[in-house]
Amino acid sequence: MKSTERPSKTSEKQGPKLNGQISKFSPTPADDKLPEELTTGQQPGHAPVEEKPLEPPKVEPQVTGKRNKKKIDLPPATKPYIPFQDRPEEPELPPEPCQHMQFLDCNSEVGRVIFECYHCQQGIISEYTGEPVMGEYKGRPSVIFTKVKCPNCEQTAIRLQVREVLSTTAIPSPWQQ
Repeated sequence: MKSTERPSKTSEKQGPKLNGQISKFSPTPADDKLPEELTTGQQPGHAPVEEKPLEPPKVEPQVTGKRNKKKIDLPPATKPYIPFQDRPEEPELPPEPCQHMQFLDCNSEVGRVIFECYHCQQGIISEYTGEPVMGEYKGRPSVIFTKVKCPNCEQTAIRLQVREVLSTTAIPSPWQQ
């Protein structure tokens, strides 16, 4: 058996050789320093370069198509456009009446509601029970409202979506100041 020659391990540590010379790509202790680490005396001598800030090239706006026929460089209009400026001012409508209400004990069998009468703003507390009653209006299912009369003015104070109103009591309104 013939033995084949293997390169010694010491030559592998030195780096690749070309014709007995060390490759110029192999690292040497002097090459390990980065250019930032070199002192001013070690850097190549050349005159400092004056750098000018780069300016983006000026581009003229192009007008293309039918939509962009206006000149882009026009100054802004002197008066801003106010819509409905020529219309006469309409009178402000009077405020519509609103009704305060607060539901209590919604998850129990007998619920309570505190509200103001729609007409005279009298405070009222009512107890109610049951699910809303379903009826029919113009051939479609509809909820039937239960009307609660105000003890003060005897008009319909509120309409509730309940089966039955158990009691109605007049109280001072908690929302009046």
